[in-house]
Amino acid sequence: MTNVAPKGPQSLQVLLVDDNPIQLSLLRHLFQRHGHLTIEARNGAEALILLATEYPDVVVSDCVMPLLDGYQFCRLVKDDRATRHLPVLLLTAQGTGLARFWAKTCGADRFLVKGRDLDHVVEVAAALAAQSARPRTAHAVPKLAQENFGVDAIQHRLAQALEQRLIETALRDSVARLYTADHDTPRLIQGFIEILQELILPGALLVAYLGEEGLWCKGVHGSSASPEDLLELEQAVAKQGLFQAAPSCQWHPASDDDERRRTLRDPILRVFPATTPGYPVVGSLAFVTERRSAEDYERLFEIAAEELGRLLSLEDSRLRIYHQAIRDPLTGLFNRKHILDMLGMELDQCGRFGQGLSVMLVDLDHFKAVNDRFGHAVGDQVLSVLAQRMVFGLRKVDQLGRIGGEEFLAYCPQTDLEGVRAMAERLRESVAVDPIPGLPANDRVTLSIGLATWEAGDDSIERMLSRADKALYRAKAEGRNRVVG
Repeated sequence: MTNVAPKGPQSLQVLLVDDNPIQLSLLRHLFQRHGHLTIEARNGAEALILLATEYPDVVVSDCVMPLLDGYQFCRLVKDDRATRHLPVLLLTAQGTGLARFWAKTCGADRFLVKGRDLDHVVEVAAALAAQSARPRTAHAVPKLAQENFGVDAIQHRLAQALEQRLIETALRDSVARLYTADHDTPRLIQGFIEILQELILPGALLVAYLGEEGLWCKGVHGSSASPEDLLELEQAVAKQGLFQAAPSCQWHPASDDDERRRTLRDPILRVFPATTPGYPVVGSLAFVTERRSAEDYERLFEIAAEELGRLLSLEDSRLRIYHQAIRDPLTGLFNRKHILDMLGMELDQCGRFGQGLSVMLVDLDHFKAVNDRFGHAVGDQVLSVLAQRMVFGLRKVDQLGRIGGEEFLAYCPQTDLEGVRAMAERLRESVAVDPIPGLPANDRVTLSIGLATWEAGDDSIERMLSRADKALYRAKAEGRNRVVG
């Protein structure tokens, strides 16, 4: 039944669902008093029938009703692609936690208690309608309307809805269990792909991740997906504008023998940003698969993208916190604690396998004068520039950290004293070749370097660093800009 009220500039069409005629009359009066149109149904089944022909802006439904209650009605509305974006406001006389729990799990947009909150029902319903992203186009016919709304059809749809909830819960749980104490980013994404690939096969799936080390992309594909399909997936992610550069994906074949015998019919391509509220976009989920699979599993793909966003946001936060804990914020080098921890682990390997190791203690000559003459901002810039030059002057296996104001420690695995001396001399000469931004063109900052090598036996990290420190003291006492060891 449709009741018409004078239509105002912000008039809404509201579907009211309640088996109590007094309550229904009260709701009708409240909404029509504010200039809204109302459509009425006495239970969830009647409401579903109305949704086959009517296009309301918002639904306000009681929870306890015969035949099909408000929770079941809401679950069916939210599980149907034709009506899932329709805002649903549930009303109940019970303000208990259990009622709120069921309202949340069935997908309701809001929950109000009759009597206490009923004065706000019009305001809340209007706010839900205003926030809705529901497209204002001719709506698709709900699935139940195609099945004539029989009792068997409703029971079948409810069973499907409950099964869908179980699948969604299992998917969320499977993704959450990927985040273990000993994980790393590649294993996280590989595990996520393994969970999702069953839904997209035949076809192809990729996950792109933007972390501190840049854009990283991994994908899986069946034999049904052509090289053109894979390229199109990469380009589709780039077109979304999520990343500045298009991902260059590492593709791997799907380990599914049955999939290799299938062909990709009526393909469709989808891209979902992996987002978490309060976080920037850190990833993307994209796939090409059969249209029917994409439509049947649409909600699962949306949940997968949500869980991927949560997973990658957690990983991004973990890596940022970890890097903050081990890195010097000015130079980006390892801080004192971490470089010493790493040196300790390296020396354990030396003692176990009889390998050699040498260290350099590096000090910037007359650095205090730089701060006094040009200020601390220029001094910080000098530190940062020289730190990067030292990184480039060392081998990939060598490690460098900042252990004090202008003092640095480098260790060089499997290197004897003569070998580290030659490396230190090259390092000393290379950092002073080019001028440093912020300083006069003729000014150079030089290095004094003290060396020591691991002597095995009863040698210790403290003794070795003490020898390097004494060598550094001699280098400065002998005139600086030199290597002693």
